[in-house]
Amino acid sequence: MERLGADILVVPEGSQESGEAALITGVPTSFYMERSVVDQVAAVRGVDRVSPQLFIESLISSACCTGHVQLVGYDPDTDFVITPWLEQNVDKPLERDDVVIGSLILANKGETVKFYGHDFEVVGILDATGMGADESVFMTLDAAYAMAEESAQDAATALDLQPGQISSVLVRVAPGTTIEQVAQRIKTSVPGTLAMTANELSRSVTDRLSGFLKGFIVLDIIVWIMALLTIAAIFSMIVNERQREIGLLRAMGGKRGYIFRLMTTEAVLLTAAGGLTGIILGGAGMFIFRAVITASLGIPYLWPPLWFFAILVLGTLFLSVASGVAASLYPAISSSRLEPYAAIRKGE
Repeated sequence: MERLGADILVVPEGSQESGEAALITGVPTSFYMERSVVDQVAAVRGVDRVSPQLFIESLISSACCTGHVQLVGYDPDTDFVITPWLEQNVDKPLERDDVVIGSLILANKGETVKFYGHDFEVVGILDATGMGADESVFMTLDAAYAMAEESAQDAATALDLQPGQISSVLVRVAPGTTIEQVAQRIKTSVPGTLAMTANELSRSVTDRLSGFLKGFIVLDIIVWIMALLTIAAIFSMIVNERQREIGLLRAMGGKRGYIFRLMTTEAVLLTAAGGLTGIILGGAGMFIFRAVITASLGIPYLWPPLWFFAILVLGTLFLSVASGVAASLYPAISSSRLEPYAAIRKGE
């Protein structure tokens, strides 16, 4: 929610789901309302700053992209959300034919991309945000209106957009003011609009995750218990099949502690190899299907930093080894207690 940069998002009534999808996961969408809404929202008590944005869904034939992408027009004079991102990637204000693209858009700085018949130069690429900005193209409102006007030359692809129309208003409330109170005032004072707070957007993501996480945790526990039982059964079979070997080791002077360490060391090596294999396969699957997972869950995703990955890998590996050792304890103890002669006779 810190990346959203605004306390309240004002959209036309009936556009809540589209607005959430555009911001959170970058699902392309188009909806419009009159720009007069900006002044109405700015006049509401408790509002500190406002800035309009325009959402346009691109054509699927755009040269930079394999499908539709979200085009976002913004007002550089009033913007307080996109400009901080641009300052880290672009060393000059955007001109009419300039665009900045998200990290997942297939284009490089300096290349030309075309939307609705208008050529734009890519002057910057945003760092990954994990949100809809990664699959969006940013331009000024003036550039968006010029693009819409030029698109009218081809009736098949003409944009149904009038100059001055916008899609949303980003709102930052004044210090010491309650966000929920200001949102309620906007709903009352500006008819035909819907005011969504950052907390509501956060709850939307949390609600989508909560059911998935509960089921995932239960499934994890079940799989972990099954793994423990499976490892215990496998090592019990190993002990039964290797009784002659264990008996010979004991007869040659191997103490009980040596036999116990032998079995637990084998468990550590096998479970460490299995855990490492699972980490590699799981990580590869997560990387390959990350877009599918993000789209199916309807939530943003940003790869964590390397230090977090390192902790996660080490923790998972430790859990794998600890589980293997725990499951092999009983077979290891029982094998260490075997008498040499009896073990050799049973193993024949």
